[in-house]
Amino acid sequence: MTSLSDEVLRHDRVHEPVDDRRWRESYYFSFFDTRHGIGGFSSIGRRPASGRTGSINVIWGPDIPTLVASEFDMFEVHDDAYAAAGLTYRAEEPFGRWRVAFSGPLNVGGIGVECDHAALGPAAKSETPKARVDFDLTFAPSYPPYLYRERPEWQELFTGHVDEIGAVRGTLAIDGREYAIDGRGAKDHSWGVRDWFKPYAWRWLDLLTESAAPEVALWRASLQPDRWVDDGAVYAAGGTAALTGYRETVETQPRERKPRPGALRAEVESDGGRVGFSGRVVRVLPVLFARGDDSERLVSWNDRALLECTYDDGSAGWANVEFENLVRERQP
Repeated sequence: MTSLSDEVLRHDRVHEPVDDRRWRESYYFSFFDTRHGIGGFSSIGRRPASGRTGSINVIWGPDIPTLVASEFDMFEVHDDAYAAAGLTYRAEEPFGRWRVAFSGPLNVGGIGVECDHAALGPAAKSETPKARVDFDLTFAPSYPPYLYRERPEWQELFTGHVDEIGAVRGTLAIDGREYAIDGRGAKDHSWGVRDWFKPYAWRWLDLLTESAAPEVALWRASLQPDRWVDDGAVYAAGGTAALTGYRETVETQPRERKPRPGALRAEVESDGGRVGFSGRVVRVLPVLFARGDDSERLVSWNDRALLECTYDDGSAGWANVEFENLVRERQP
């Protein structure tokens, strides 16, 4: 991999926060192993101004129940040691290998496409059945990291954002059943003021494959009605190529309050060429944040989805996609 400058390397470490309760720094990891049909994702985020930390931890696949827990805690020191509720992230070196480990219970969210909403909270507070989950995984980047360009439009969504794509290997056990994981994965790192209610909608995705087809990580947001801004990259044998265009068609299924995503057709353009793929949603995990008054409530409704994908050249892939919309609800 091309050597990185100190100016780039520093962005894989924590950043100096500002005195704003919305300022947040977070890391995210995902993986999918096609041999076992099992994947997952997790994230740990901190808000230094309030001393609060939160995490989400998910194991899922088309043929297993969704296992999930969202946890909340306090922290004292904003440093590079990231841990929450048995979930830990450790880096060997900046933009090098990261170890992602967990031991503890996760809520069983059922085998339906949409996760049981009762399973979405902390493991200790949810009345859903529990599964014992243990994993020790290592993310190793396959390409140079992609640092998002500085743009005024992002200023209330993040100051900086970095994506990476790579290999994920290690062990996973669910209620004592062990799996040797050897798949593909993604990592991202964001910092800055994070206002989940700023966009009308956003789309985030990582497209992973064990074939020779390109992989993708991107983020886009509608900050004004019908106007989107985006950034991201295509990752292939030739390296990392910045996003130059994106088009999509989303199919939805009826659901109260917000239609549920059912399928995605996307075309991603970069200096390295075009990547087209179609995906079918096999799992959905809703993440909701709400605020408002007695007359109206705003809900940042993020349907986090796992998609089974087919590239236009016939290659198989898997995608983690966020289908977020700002939902306005009149209070009774």
